[in-house]
Amino acid sequence: MKKELGIIGIGNVGSMLLHKFMELDLVKEENICVANRSFEKLDSLEKKYKALTICKSNEELVQSCDKIMICVEPLNLPRVLKEIKPYLNENKYLMISTSMVAHKDLIKFHNGSITIFMPTLISMVNGGVTIACHNENVKDDEKKFFEELMANFSEVKVMGEEDINLSQNMTASFPGFFAEIMLEFVKSASKKSKNVTDEELEHMLLVSLLGASRLLLEKNMSFEETINRVSTKGGITYEGVKVFEKMLPDVFDAALNASTGRYNVITELASKEAKELL
Repeated sequence: MKKELGIIGIGNVGSMLLHKFMELDLVKEENICVANRSFEKLDSLEKKYKALTICKSNEELVQSCDKIMICVEPLNLPRVLKEIKPYLNENKYLMISTSMVAHKDLIKFHNGSITIFMPTLISMVNGGVTIACHNENVKDDEKKFFEELMANFSEVKVMGEEDINLSQNMTASFPGFFAEIMLEFVKSASKKSKNVTDEELEHMLLVSLLGASRLLLEKNMSFEETINRVSTKGGITYEGVKVFEKMLPDVFDAALNASTGRYNVITELASKEAKELL
């Protein structure tokens, strides 16, 4: 009996998606198959979700499902695709949670419906943006399935493959970037603090960030407008903003160059791996 959805890979991404599907009752437990290289993770899932179908191999899962999410590391993806290639046909819809394997390499394994998507950790709290790119073979009902499913816990942004490298810095990578920036801010403030602890500084930053995000979104305020309203010429905020304005462009340029450059390197390595496997 065919299941509604299969998930290959129960790492950080796969497990997050599975838990959201269960938490929000988006796909019935008995209609999901999962497969994973490590059986230890599958054992813990089976204890939590009794009706879940645990597959012994990726090949078994693909034979049981037509809609398949593949949530593995980019450099492991070609190997997984080669394993399941004999069982792929025009009815199989692949949703692949990495954009770092190019579509030109993916179609060497499956010349059918493929959606590339980049989920975000922020979806754990029903937020953030999921970037998606559908190839020309994805049918309307498949697009609807994917987009409506993911829209339950994130905003879905569909774009071309050529825009994903840069855009994922604003979405999937953002929690890591933000955490590092705020951590350095806390470290600097801590040097000048008399009695306020690092934990208290971090909490104040997080509460202020949450409020600032709501202010900008709910009042439809731009970053520039917000700066102008908070930063009065000659005031303390103004002096800090001037330093950021002078120094941050070089920092962000360097960070984006490093991130997008590494993206391209991984894409090339995955392409080489796909070529060798075939």
